[in-house]
Amino acid sequence: MMMLRQWSRRSVSSTLRRRLQQQRSVIKRTNIGGGRAAVSTIANNSSWIHERSLGNDADAHFFRLPTTAARVFSSAAEEYHPEPRPFKKLMAANRGEIATRILRAGTELGCSTVGIYSHEDRFTQHRYKADQAFQLSSDKSPVAAYLDIPTIVELCVQNGVEAVHPGYGLLSENANFAKSLEEAGVKFVGPTVDNLNTFGDKTSAKELAIKANVPIITGSDSTFSTPSEAKEWIEDPNNPITYPVIVKAAMGGGGRGIRIVPTADDLESMFRLASNEALNAFGDGRCFVEKYVDQPRHIEVQCLGDGTGNVIHLFDRDCSVQRRHQKVIETAPATGLSRETRQKIFDDAVRMLSLNKYRNAGTVEFLVDKDGNHYFMEVNPR
Repeated sequence: MMMLRQWSRRSVSSTLRRRLQQQRSVIKRTNIGGGRAAVSTIANNSSWIHERSLGNDADAHFFRLPTTAARVFSSAAEEYHPEPRPFKKLMAANRGEIATRILRAGTELGCSTVGIYSHEDRFTQHRYKADQAFQLSSDKSPVAAYLDIPTIVELCVQNGVEAVHPGYGLLSENANFAKSLEEAGVKFVGPTVDNLNTFGDKTSAKELAIKANVPIITGSDSTFSTPSEAKEWIEDPNNPITYPVIVKAAMGGGGRGIRIVPTADDLESMFRLASNEALNAFGDGRCFVEKYVDQPRHIEVQCLGDGTGNVIHLFDRDCSVQRRHQKVIETAPATGLSRETRQKIFDDAVRMLSLNKYRNAGTVEFLVDKDGNHYFMEVNPR
């Protein structure tokens, strides 16, 4: 076994040296116009080493190999990238495939990239796709580690990170995270803090929809922390709502923290399921209640805003085919919508985001009932 390990080390080391030498010769033969292709090739070979290193146990020799490849790649990207870099160092504050995509995009823009990972994720791909990677607190659960705002901000400050991209889920819609980064002098790649405060909390988003004269589904104006609070509100004769209802996480997203409540007897169990799911995923278990719309169509409008009130839409898509409130198929454009309904949805989406001076890409989501009436549901500020 010892001989095999020694042979493996020499084999991988010699392979790495040979591949890096090949790429240096490629770069020397490549002009500026072809620089991106050369850099992309190095990135692929760097990944080749990363993936094969994972098959061995946690040996320091193997974990130094990706760093060597990353240095060559970073210097090549800096020398041959023809456009100015938006940031010198970019962190992906997420995990898995979205973190990998962020790191790849940062690399293509010529940025040095930084990743973070929990103890349980120490062998996952996104750690090895970054030029630098830092382990989060091992004292927290795997999800809680990625929600640890003070630790992430401290890592940014200590390591010269200029910008953080949050991806989706986790801290992507957390206004406190964006505010903490800005106070530390780090750019949050996403909407403004005010945008996140408004749209990250679905109850405040509904208030803006009312202000913008956008139709909404009948529901609670405030959030509830316990099933008894929700039950008291539903049974209040002054509230025009009856069962079935739907319980939704106030700070949720991606279909998490949602439960249909057919009768009063189901309220406590469904509320707790929705609240616990939201608490584990987003760090906030508050929920609100809405009237359940039977067999609706789920229509989304993709928008872009410049932060000064100028907003455009990029048309619509139908996301009605879902499983457990998770979209399975998206069809663009949505079929079977009347021209009048489609235009009303476009106008309402743009008017809402313009009123809040939205910055960044954002998705405005609507439900359309059997009669063609549309209702605002939420905005995904990411």
